[in-house]
Amino acid sequence: MALEKPPLPHVSPGGPVAAQGWNAIVDGLLALYDAVLALGTGHLAVNVRAGGEVVRDATVVAVPDGGGQPVMSLPLFGAATSYLITGVSAGSWQVHVRAPGFQPAVVPATVPTDIEVTVGLTPAGAVVPDLFGLGLSDALRRMREANLEPGLMIDTLGHEISSVRVPVEYQNSPVLAQLPMAGDVTDPTTGRVQLVVAAAIAEEPVITVPSLAGLTQAEAARVLEQLGLRLGKVSVRTT
Repeated sequence: MALEKPPLPHVSPGGPVAAQGWNAIVDGLLALYDAVLALGTGHLAVNVRAGGEVVRDATVVAVPDGGGQPVMSLPLFGAATSYLITGVSAGSWQVHVRAPGFQPAVVPATVPTDIEVTVGLTPAGAVVPDLFGLGLSDALRRMREANLEPGLMIDTLGHEISSVRVPVEYQNSPVLAQLPMAGDVTDPTTGRVQLVVAAAIAEEPVITVPSLAGLTQAEAARVLEQLGLRLGKVSVRTT
């Protein structure tokens, strides 16, 4: 209820107050009481969740049935998991909830109540899975299960990795970073998940060099050639 200033009479000290003036004062006080009571002293606690997790960046607004002033909730703070709407009057309300990446939702509520209002949101796109620590092949499988396609993939040295045919040396490389982040909601028709994985370790073949003591230079060269090695510069030390 909007509070309107009534016309109040002015009288001289000691002068009488007319009935019309007195009634204007009484009507003004009644209007003031009605306006204060319309502000409401009740509250609503609204728990907003998606996939079992609290949605912390939602906008929660209560709208009274039959028209009236909407009331917005306080944002979440600290360890709070419910949005608190204060200053609501007794009666029926509609709680409107919006959050980035989710479809808007509306649920009814009745004041007064001590029961928390629970609102479940439905993603407006695909939820990005947590890929950190997964091998690249497993990460790509998880993405496609979520109807997401890979975008740019590089290793920690800046080398680009093909998502069409992942090289063998990168198939088990763990994911170190991803964009969008885990839990973000993205449009699967346009969104692409970019990954940074650990650089592949190149394993060089190891050959054990046999003892060449007591062999002539020619004999040592033949032994090394059989192992795929080549005799380099020979130094002769005399004692």
